[in-house]
Amino acid sequence: MLIPIYLILPDSGDLKILSEEFLRGFNFAIKGEFEYVIIDEDPDTNISFSEIYKAIINKNPKIVIGPILNKNQRISAELSMRNKVIQIIPITYDVFLGTYGNYVFPFNFKTYISLLKFLEIARQKGDTNFVLLYENTINGLSIKKFLDSQIGVPTIAIKNNKVAEASIVEIMKDIKDYNSILFSDGGINSVNTYLNLRKQGYKKDVYVFDSWLSSDIFPMIIGFSENLYIVALENISYTSYLLKLDRKYKFIESYKKLYNTEPTNAALIGYDTGNLVKEALKSEDIKEFLLKYGVLQGISGDYLISKNSEYIKILKLTNKGLEELKW
Repeated sequence: MLIPIYLILPDSGDLKILSEEFLRGFNFAIKGEFEYVIIDEDPDTNISFSEIYKAIINKNPKIVIGPILNKNQRISAELSMRNKVIQIIPITYDVFLGTYGNYVFPFNFKTYISLLKFLEIARQKGDTNFVLLYENTINGLSIKKFLDSQIGVPTIAIKNNKVAEASIVEIMKDIKDYNSILFSDGGINSVNTYLNLRKQGYKKDVYVFDSWLSSDIFPMIIGFSENLYIVALENISYTSYLLKLDRKYKFIESYKKLYNTEPTNAALIGYDTGNLVKEALKSEDIKEFLLKYGVLQGISGDYLISKNSEYIKILKLTNKGLEELKW
């Protein structure tokens, strides 16, 4: 019998627990509606990953899910693009995966398109003199690397969890010659840096991503939103985040009853992946379905599935709420 779905996961070694959590969420979503094959992406053999992936392609899969190891993702994306194999990559921070055409669907495609939208707006405003403040996270470093490849952007690393006043003064000196700031991350470290810069009198434009609309961050920045611009998905708002929290809570309660444990983030992503694949398999043309899907509002995050920059907006907080800005 033809098995149309292949999951490429580390099925051995230290990362097997990550695969197990992902599969729990995935199985919770699909409820046995289709079968799949698991391929170990990091086996203890001398076989190269490219050979493993080519063998999968030869099986004519409908959808390949994964891999999740960074070292294997671009290799597989290149092969998927060449062989017109539909590939969904749920766990990734590699911004460059957004460049691999209409058969590869990384869950961080939103980051790639958001960066292109930001650069487009900066050029339209005649302002490419900005500095990237990035955290030493996988996401922050990936954004830094991508922007360096595009325009060689100047960068400043945010290093400490506790942002001392002395370090803010140093950052103020370092950024004084730039017209604007882009923050790579929406963690508490970046938010505290932003708030302290505003308190020190920094009034220039600051750009952030829609992770700053999360329920724990957004209330902190409401009083400091002047010249703050949010590069965000269409129809994503603070209210939508609250609704997502309700759906997430219901999933967690059901998951705990079934597995007697709290789901990890890998389980949440697995659940969102399973729901997307389940819908895609019901369509007549899977690729067209995914290209027209729009935004997957998952419980683990909001993911841009369609290859369409029109879903990304530049928002500003006003007394009427979040409003889209156009230049």
